[in-house]
This record gives sequence, structure tokens and C-alpha cells, in this order.
Amino acid sequence: MRGKQPKEREKYVIRMGDGTLVEVNREIYLEWYRSERRERYQKERDRKYGLCSIEGLHEKGYFPEQFIYTVDVTQEAVLWNECREKLGNAIKSLKKRDAQLVQLLYFEEITVKEAANIFGCSRKTIGKHRDRILKELRQRVGM
Repeated sequence: MRGKQPKEREKYVIRMGDGTLVEVNREIYLEWYRSERRERYQKERDRKYGLCSIEGLHEKGYFPEQFIYTVDVTQEAVLWNECREKLGNAIKSLKKRDAQLVQLLYFEEITVKEAANIFGCSRKTIGKHRDRILKELRQRVGM
């Protein structure tokens, strides 16, 4: 154990949370208080740097497990459908080859290497095309 060692005693006693005293041997006593010091140090460090813990929230009266998040499912579904429709229209307006590349990469989930083999070009070329197409789609969808 690092730090100052306590003097030898005939009897070692630990005070439990409810106030009762329990007699233990020296090794348990040292480990108990070492963990107490470590916990106190961590709490001081957290307080110094402004870290928040679940225990801290409980102490302040906040109970995160009791929060209920309600989401308007109807509104979310409408927005999702609207976004999907915009994206579909933007993909339809692409050149045939670009639309095919988007279809392969994002809907059929093939790799860039496999797409390069299909189109007969390098992976780098496919990557550049993909980046250009995504930029174009962002502009058309308005993202």
C-alpha cells in the first residue's frame, strides 16, 4: 500500500453505513479505507472538473429513469416520408449511371471495390463519383 501506513492495533473496526461497528482483520481494514479514500478523491475530482454522475442527479432530486420521452409518431412519420420522397425524386433526376451507382452502394450494399469491378474503373474513381453524387443530392434535397 502506498502512502502512510496506519499504526498496528490490537483490533480493527469498520463503521458500516447504518452506524454499526464490525471487527475485521488488518488487510480488510486497510483495503476498506483505501477504497474510501479513492472514492472521495474521485468525487472531489469530478466536482473540480464539473462532471455529472447519476448519483449526483439522485442527490439533487433528479431521477433520469423516471423521465418519459414522448414523441409525436405521426409527425415523425410524415417528416420521414417527406424526406424519403425528396430523396427519391433527387435520385430519379440523376444521370442513369449515377443513379445506378447510388443503388448499388446504398441499397444493395456492395463495396466500393465491387462497384469498381462492375463499372470497370478504379476504387478511387468510384469514391470520387460517390462524393460528387452525394454533394449533388444534398443540394437537390436541401440538406
